[in-house]
Amino acid sequence: MSQRKLARAVKVTQVALALTLAGCASGGVLDVTFTAPTTNVDGSPITDLASYRVYYATTERPCPGGRVVTAAAPKARLPLDQPLKVRLTGLRMGTLYYVAVTAVNSQGGESACTAAASARARSAEQK
Repeated sequence: MSQRKLARAVKVTQVALALTLAGCASGGVLDVTFTAPTTNVDGSPITDLASYRVYYATTERPCPGGRVVTAAAPKARLPLDQPLKVRLTGLRMGTLYYVAVTAVNSQGGESACTAAASARARSAEQK
């Protein structure tokens, strides 16, 4: 699959938004939820999706260039209503973070970044 086909394969559908408790210590988390793509931009089925890169930063354009967490793609196709979840940890509680996701194929080709979504880091105990 070419990088071009992956270009719009992934959409961030939701970043969990939560108010935070007062405090500036590190140890905050942000739960990122997104729907896995099932087709390439041209409508063909995705056959070699290897992973996702979840970029995050305190600037409005975290991708590319922000910190990144790589999450393996599921081996089996998920039901359409079952989102993927990634928890970002070690964040500064109360700080606004911007998040964007890319898809990566088995050859290392990376899609374009999704539009960034934002939320404030919260305590891991806070829902």
